[in-house]
Amino acid sequence: MTSPSDPAPLPGRVLVIGGRGFVGSHIVRALVEAGVETTVFGPPMDDDLLADIAGRFAETVGSVEDRDALAATLAASRAEAVVTTAAYSAGRQGLMKSGDAESDRALAVNVHGLRNVFEAARAAGVGRIVWTDSTVVYGPASLYGEGRVDEAAERAPVTFYGLTKVLGEDVARYYRDRHGLAITGLRLPLVLGEGLWYSGAASAIAGIIAAASPAARHTVAFHDDPMDLMHVADVAEAILTALRPGRAPGAVYNINGFTAALSDVIRTVEARVPGYRVTHERQPAALSFPLIDDGRFRREAGFAPRHALADIVESMLVPEEVP
Repeated sequence: MTSPSDPAPLPGRVLVIGGRGFVGSHIVRALVEAGVETTVFGPPMDDDLLADIAGRFAETVGSVEDRDALAATLAASRAEAVVTTAAYSAGRQGLMKSGDAESDRALAVNVHGLRNVFEAARAAGVGRIVWTDSTVVYGPASLYGEGRVDEAAERAPVTFYGLTKVLGEDVARYYRDRHGLAITGLRLPLVLGEGLWYSGAASAIAGIIAAASPAARHTVAFHDDPMDLMHVADVAEAILTALRPGRAPGAVYNINGFTAALSDVIRTVEARVPGYRVTHERQPAALSFPLIDDGRFRREAGFAPRHALADIVESMLVPEEVP
């Protein structure tokens, strides 16, 4: 097995499903900058997050619900590996709210669509697949007691979106065990950074940053429990790390950037923008998730995130509003 310190090469050609989304676009950018021949598959998006690298990747418009389109795209791209970030979102309300509001659609995209990806990859002889899982597979923090939870902890989702991720893990494990596909799911925490276009669980943080300008005032009603957060650029780098031969051989991993509370976000933004002040009205968390242990991925993949809270704030500030 390749050790984490070895510079294992990336696949030469990669298909990114959902490559125009928030996380997917950063993965595409990282692959293109690494010299990987990249093909994007997925629905069109209102916000063009890849405008600055237009022409540097191939693209097919389609849905993971269409297995024939997936098969045709895999054949045309000659992909050696697949990354899929596809998940159902109804407008800009976020994945968890979308799953609860339109469970049939969430099931069709997040579970059946994921199976279509695995089946198409199996038929095309593509053995390496990395997909974006989520830490919402875990239950309420009260279920786990003190300390962080690792991959051995019980899955007990409290949202329909979380349920679809549990089902996705089970489908992935079947294709690993039955068909020998090298499938790895990375359980993402709350992801932030440039290009975040939906609200969801990140809305309070995004709202604080969006309102920041010199001498401005902003009020936010939100809990102050610690949260696991990750810069989207680190997520992209984790995906690329998992694509390398010998890295991340497991079926599923927790990944994380750092842990912070909303009060930490407020202090960081206020320190960056002169005169900006935020009133924080603390309230109990509607959903309280456990903090995660990402040590296994760090050890087995040789991965360490590079971005801190200040980097997230800097990447999301509106340039004309701050000095």
